[in-house]
Amino acid sequence: MLDAIALRVPEVADALAGQQGKVRVTAREYTGVGFYATLDVSHRSPINGVASPLGDVGATVVGLQHGMGFLLCLRDGHIHQLEGYSYDESTSDIDFERVAFGAVGPRA
Repeated sequence: MLDAIALRVPEVADALAGQQGKVRVTAREYTGVGFYATLDVSHRSPINGVASPLGDVGATVVGLQHGMGFLLCLRDGHIHQLEGYSYDESTSDIDFERVAFGAVGPRA
């Protein structure tokens, strides 16, 4: 997902890729219509010159008719949180750690 988001902001794609290689999930919150994943990056070079959130990408998701949208939030120039949201569909039966995502790209 982070690769697709990076393609939407080519001016900082290299910086995002540098942080992405060092990202780890520190917390997850499931909302019933998506999720928030709080991320930690040990990389210390901040991403500058771009407004947060980044994204406007979507993906098909097994179990959802309309797929999901995704946004990446930065904090102090570092990857901080990935939000996944459905389009008015329940996600309470979806295991986001195992679900298949497909057709990732710009949100239609």
